[in-house]
Amino acid sequence: MVLIQTATVHQKHARARRPSVKRLLIVGAETVVGANLATEASDRYQVVALTHEPRVSILGCEMLTAGKDGPSPQEWLEDLQPDAVVLCGPASRSAWDSATETVIDEQMVLSAGEWAAASRSQECHFTFISSDAVFSGPWMFHDEDSQAFCPSPGARLILRAEKMAAEQCPQGLIIRTNAFGWSPAGGSVGWIDQILADLDRRSLQNYDFLRHGTPILATDLADILLRAIDENLTGLHHVGSAERVNPLQFAQRLADHFELPWLSVRRAEESLDEPVVGFGAGETSLQTKKIRKALCVAMPMLSEGLSRLRAQQQDGYCDQFGPDHPVAVRQSA
Repeated sequence: MVLIQTATVHQKHARARRPSVKRLLIVGAETVVGANLATEASDRYQVVALTHEPRVSILGCEMLTAGKDGPSPQEWLEDLQPDAVVLCGPASRSAWDSATETVIDEQMVLSAGEWAAASRSQECHFTFISSDAVFSGPWMFHDEDSQAFCPSPGARLILRAEKMAAEQCPQGLIIRTNAFGWSPAGGSVGWIDQILADLDRRSLQNYDFLRHGTPILATDLADILLRAIDENLTGLHHVGSAERVNPLQFAQRLADHFELPWLSVRRAEESLDEPVVGFGAGETSLQTKKIRKALCVAMPMLSEGLSRLRAQQQDGYCDQFGPDHPVAVRQSA
């Protein structure tokens, strides 16, 4: 079983029986999106955090580890009885993380369908966290109807996972995004941690300046997502910051907010006679008008997100990802 999931929303008759979300299941709590969503939700709901990484623990959450031969999504939901489910799998990882494409596979597509179908059968609010990496130019700020899809194998698999989730749970919620934030203790080192380590070592890095996106802080994404769940939002929506940047600009601004040295790299002129190709390598910026209108919210500026990321480092936010919280392991009977 792979930790990936799609979001479904209560149908009208289900909402009447279950008017509020009390118990939230986060599948993929070892991811940046999953871990930060769990921390933000822990003071609002009973949070169950399901992870494939037994070393991951999050304060205030019931931690469960899904073994390789553990329960199916249907069995998990019958056992846990959540009001809402959020699937944070490989597709939720930032395309700006070079390791993301390596974990995008066929199992992700199957898992999206399984979690979506199980959520529908249990009348759970269901959300699938997807990626802006499905796009690749030629224009800026793709809306939900954009057909400028990236031809890379990874992007095609994510689109198939979205389709599978939508088919299995038509009343589900699908969020495309590009989130950055702190990685949970015990998980793999995140790309934000790696950039900061490179900056601290004064290491020269060849940061990409061709691709552009609208990266958003994971906790800012979490606040918007939790509101969407509370309001039973359905369908496909884009969530990103209000600023369009490339990885080079992002690293420069990250260095500024963390008061770290920036070592510039001289570059030879590169021809753009042909479009940039590759997973997340082109123009993936997201137009967020649809969700702003649906929830009456404003998307945060990137500078605001970076300031909050810095504050999280200073105020002990990451202590919530401590190694000393108990984790239970459930296997199938």
